[in-house]
Amino acid sequence: MLLNLFPGPRWSFRALLVALCLLPGWLSAADMGNCLLCHKYPGLSRIDQSGNMKLMFVNEEIFNKSVHSKVKCEGCHADITKIPHEPAKPVDCLAVCHIIEPTSEQKFSHKSVKTFMDESVHSKVDKEGKLKKYNEDMPTCKDCHDNPLFRPLAFVKKVRPGIADDAMGRCRVCHEKEDFIFRFYNHITTRLHKSRSPLNVAEACGKCHDDKEMVKRHGLTIMAGSSYQETFHGKAANLLDESIPDCLDCHVVKGKSVHQMYGNDDPRSSTHPNNRGAICNSVDCHPNASVQFANYQVHPVFDKEKSPFVYWFTSFFYVLTGGTLLPLMAILFLDLLRRLFPNASFKRRK
Repeated sequence: MLLNLFPGPRWSFRALLVALCLLPGWLSAADMGNCLLCHKYPGLSRIDQSGNMKLMFVNEEIFNKSVHSKVKCEGCHADITKIPHEPAKPVDCLAVCHIIEPTSEQKFSHKSVKTFMDESVHSKVDKEGKLKKYNEDMPTCKDCHDNPLFRPLAFVKKVRPGIADDAMGRCRVCHEKEDFIFRFYNHITTRLHKSRSPLNVAEACGKCHDDKEMVKRHGLTIMAGSSYQETFHGKAANLLDESIPDCLDCHVVKGKSVHQMYGNDDPRSSTHPNNRGAICNSVDCHPNASVQFANYQVHPVFDKEKSPFVYWFTSFFYVLTGGTLLPLMAILFLDLLRRLFPNASFKRRK
């Protein structure tokens, strides 16, 4: 079948296959299935049955810096068994991976995440196991996760983030394989701090929580993403301060998986009235803060019915600012006119 794709003598195609097989080993070291033979070209794409353009280019350099760089293509695209292959099916993130989980020595799987999600506020089913209304709005793995890159933490010298050469040197005392040292160091240190900046997290949550139609369908009262941007935390996040708390810092109980997110009325939720005080006075934020400190409105909205205090307080300062600056600007403008036209007058001189 593959031979039919290439016109001309078949012996030339066979010679091409032999030549490919004799290429240096480094070319296929990161690509056991030689998928990059085709997928390395930036223009590789196709039109699917729905008329949408599907880009199938894989940037090898970026992929090798990602957390999935050790996973073979076939590990996720298990339905691809021949070349040329049929259009790939959507990847099942819950499939058993070929990577061995070191503590259990079993093949790794993300199935435990599904358990957390099924109990969370983002579950597609309710407590009785029935599909929720508008369940198609609920996020799937790929709605929140792309293929994240390693963000190693340099904890020896804080002059620059990234690889700590001294720490890598300690690894080489016991471990010989350079590839293992690099991957193990990246994996461990990436998990020691946030894998995304607060701004990235807010933007990811805002894809749904700032969608007016989606917010209306689910009876939510605020546009959480945009209202976060109006807070002190949000403004600092826009300045790329990574020490600022993001959505996950407040909506996930400390020490729990980020997938264990519950509604405000759930006693297990970090934002439940009985648990709210523990958010702000944690050791990472405001350790000396009182319980009342967390009673302020975290997501302020300029709405007279939803947030009357914020509405009238903000309106007062609008009037105060306008009533102060506008007359001052008018006086300065008139003074400028007098300086430019000292003899000008609104009355005719006789």
